[in-house]
Amino acid sequence: MLAPIDPAAIRAARRALDPAAPYEQDPAVATDLATIQRITAWLPTWQHHGAADLEWRLRQIDAAEDRLLTAHGHAVPTSEQRHQARRAAHAANAAIQAAADLAHPAADCPRCRAWEDCPDADRAYRDALHTAWVDRWTVAT
Repeated sequence: MLAPIDPAAIRAARRALDPAAPYEQDPAVATDLATIQRITAWLPTWQHHGAADLEWRLRQIDAAEDRLLTAHGHAVPTSEQRHQARRAAHAANAAIQAAADLAHPAADCPRCRAWEDCPDADRAYRDALHTAWVDRWTVAT
């Protein structure tokens, strides 16, 4: 059984490999990661705060992600690329929901008021999610 590695031992090993490399996380990176984590945890409650607050927080996440990408030497996506990525994610989510509704129509089930209320509907949703994931990452040869 493997025991957890002490973080100080990891820093010491990294320092031994490359003494010139930074071995502590940059405070700005830590701040951006904390911002993203805090807003992501807040997202399920956005309806209580309104669409304007949601839009403002999503822009904060975008700015933090841009700074992280720049800090690690990656190109920052344009607003059009970001918009296309969000549209693709929305289309994938709609396809998953449609497949789940097709596999278990709520109108035909006496237990269902929504798919979250019924174990069979929940199973259909999980199966549709898994199928979408497999289809997305499987390449035909």
